[in-house]
Amino acid sequence: MTTAYVGLGSNLGDRLGTLARAADAIEHLSETHVVKVSHVYESAAALIEDQPNFLNAVVEITTGLEPLALLGLLRDIETEFGRERGVEKGPRTLDLDLLLFGDEEIANDELTVPHPGIAQRDFVLTPLLEIAPRLVLPDGTYLKRSEGAVGAVLRDFGTMPPPDTEHNMPLGEVEWVEVARSDSLSDSIAGFDAGLQFKRDVLADQGIPYAFEPFEPGVDMDPFGLATIFKLLVPAERAPEAVALFRAVEQAPLQYPEELYTED
Repeated sequence: MTTAYVGLGSNLGDRLGTLARAADAIEHLSETHVVKVSHVYESAAALIEDQPNFLNAVVEITTGLEPLALLGLLRDIETEFGRERGVEKGPRTLDLDLLLFGDEEIANDELTVPHPGIAQRDFVLTPLLEIAPRLVLPDGTYLKRSEGAVGAVLRDFGTMPPPDTEHNMPLGEVEWVEVARSDSLSDSIAGFDAGLQFKRDVLADQGIPYAFEPFEPGVDMDPFGLATIFKLLVPAERAPEAVALFRAVEQAPLQYPEELYTED
């Protein structure tokens, strides 16, 4: 069995649901098992910028398939999800890229691994290094997220939902509002206090989409080098449900800003 990594991306239709169902389809491939699944991240479209933002993730798999056989099955999954191969690097319902296949280096008309540009693409590096933080390329190169200059990650959408989750809203078009926040100067040097992490887990358990803004320490910097405020966002129409869940679980009223922060 070989350990491989597959990148998932979508910027059309039910992006989050598509990624969840695609990961499940990979799990059901012959001689293949999904070992780890990254968080889902939103990123700005790279190369061709005039298109919707992408949601991206990476799965680690073990497989007994040969590389070209695996590639063929991944393309079959793309087709099943309505992938149309029109404009290269253009909008797509689903994109599955074989990023790495063990220690193999392959370059032919059908397949190149490691995937070209893997070390420069933030939307690949962020989810990949989340599940394989000490990953080394076959040539000995250590991957570093700081070198990802293409396709900047904008937001962490958290754990991938179950594959049968229905999403009745296109996440790229919803209004996001703040339901909780953490002040890193008083909560913790990492920017997330235990309460904010707990609220995130409550949302994930109930299948409510969420996002952090900024999605990691160091985006909004104070003079001491700490992210000043971390906001936990949910789609506007799910905000009352989210707040009710927090109150029910903690069995006490929570304090929230009078004006909810709106993310256009």
